[in-house]
Amino acid sequence: MKKPKNLLPISLIGLAWPLFGLGYQAIVIRYLPDGWGLLAEVLGLFLAGAISGALLLTALDNMAHSTGRVLVLLGYFLFAPLGMMAGLIAPAPFEPIGSESWLTFFIVAPILITLVASLSVSVGLGFTGGLAIAARRLNRGR
Repeated sequence: MKKPKNLLPISLIGLAWPLFGLGYQAIVIRYLPDGWGLLAEVLGLFLAGAISGALLLTALDNMAHSTGRVLVLLGYFLFAPLGMMAGLIAPAPFEPIGSESWLTFFIVAPILITLVASLSVSVGLGFTGGLAIAARRLNRGR
């Protein structure tokens, strides 16, 4: 079976999300969850980062022109921090429930983090990718 060539960059982006997100939360907000809550956030941010990395690399591979690639990268760097922060806020309503159930920490919180963060990044990549495609088509019409 053939090994995917983008596995290393996707993994590195996935590993960077918990480091940046939880580092920001610890330094700026001065709050870091403990125990299972920390593990749930690390897992959710890793999954969201890996998904966003796969989306980024797919969008970059499908852009034929360098202007499109620049716009896609710009969209990622604008919307990835928003997705990361949204992912950190997502499980907050379930924290009181989570203190009683490990199911919340291993299923609900990581899924919420992944969904909210990935949605933010996909919207950003779709918006800037759409702008890149529209700009390229308008440029061809001249």
